Amino acid sequence: MKEVKVEDIQKEIERDIEMGKKMIDEGKRLLEEGKYKLNESKSRIKDLGDEAGIKLKEFEQKHQDEIDYVVKESEKALQEAEIFVRKYPMMSVFAAFGFGYLLGKLFRK
Repeated sequence: MKEVKVEDIQKEIERDIEMGKKMIDEGKRLLEEGKYKLNESKSRIKDLGDEAGIKLKEFEQKHQDEIDYVVKESEKALQEAEIFVRKYPMMSVFAAFGFGYLLGKLFRK
């Protein structure tokens, strides 16, 4: 049987401790690197969001007349649909079922 010396065990423990310290240092370095990259990404996302907001406002200002027209026409179409449904309720129900049936057939393929 091989003889084990206390000094050998101590050296092995010291090597393990040193390896653990290196692993901890590497973990701290990676954590700091991750925090830096996360903050950098956060900053980029904020800048992109600000830029998107500016572009959206520019689009809205540029096309305000068209937006207003579409909103008014949509409201008018909705009112006309309500009038039609109230005037012809049974026909509306059958039309809705027929439309649903056609959509079901189209999406099934």
